[in-house]
Amino acid sequence: MNAPQNLPDPSDKDALRAWLRANRGKAPGHDPVRSPDELASAQRRKLLKAVGLGTGDTGAGHERRSLRLALAGTPVKEHSVESSVLGQWLVSFQDTVSTVAHALDESRPTHEYGPIPDAVRKATRLYATATFPSSYGLVLEEAPADESELPLTDVASAESLLDRAMWTVLDLTDRAGAGPGAVDAVIATALPLGSRVFSRLADLTEVLADSGVDISLTWSSPYSGVRASRLGARSAQQCRDALRAVQPEESEERLTGRLVGGSKLRGTVEIETVDRGVITARVEHEVTSLLSAYANRQITAEVLVSTVRSPHGREHHSYAVRRLGLSGH
Repeated sequence: MNAPQNLPDPSDKDALRAWLRANRGKAPGHDPVRSPDELASAQRRKLLKAVGLGTGDTGAGHERRSLRLALAGTPVKEHSVESSVLGQWLVSFQDTVSTVAHALDESRPTHEYGPIPDAVRKATRLYATATFPSSYGLVLEEAPADESELPLTDVASAESLLDRAMWTVLDLTDRAGAGPGAVDAVIATALPLGSRVFSRLADLTEVLADSGVDISLTWSSPYSGVRASRLGARSAQQCRDALRAVQPEESEERLTGRLVGGSKLRGTVEIETVDRGVITARVEHEVTSLLSAYANRQITAEVLVSTVRSPHGREHHSYAVRRLGLSGH
């Protein structure tokens, strides 16, 4: 058999027909290419393979984001773990990551109602892969590339919603194991994310608290690098009890002050008030345009205030701007 020829330019119809005629008989194990659509699919697979996607190749062409879980404790014996504990943890962890991602997504509304969008769930799906040596070790990876969508060359090195969500989850697990101030630290970090995150974190820490499992988490991303965190069963129990005991209360307020800053990345603005100092508030609008219109000017803001009182008596507040305008207008 002659050596396979290079795939022709699809815009050259004569060359395309000639190539199809010459290649109807393929090598054993390969289906013949019989139409321009099949040829386009073959070209796409060839390109995905060249960049290390769509074929299971995770070499230098594409490093897939991953999380290593190492479990230890009572349910772990001889490198195995009770399936009920592992199953509860994986379901709860996936729900937590998706909920945190929804809270971080700039396009979400400031209220807590309605289901998490399918697009957010798809962007944060994790797949279980091989285990590794540990008391019990498991690897979770980001979803495989969809061959129907040709990825951009810089996707792997750009921050994704999954990166942001995972980084925030590890912030929370770090704070949960921070010692005497852990409960207040977790509440302060979770409050801006909304009440649903409180519920998901309570579910997540309950799995560890009830089963006596300690867990180590190592996140690896081409964008954010490698980061490790650990959460023990005792710390998880303390946080679970606190999270179950508190419930964010919401109220609407009108604030006056000066718009002194903002973060496009976080979707927040900073308002300097007379009685509360500088507060940071989430906004639904584009931060750059707000700064351009209102920076260092007296403004009035209608805000949704979420308040939580920790078991230690400390009050935590989070703000979300509903409307913003110049004072006197």
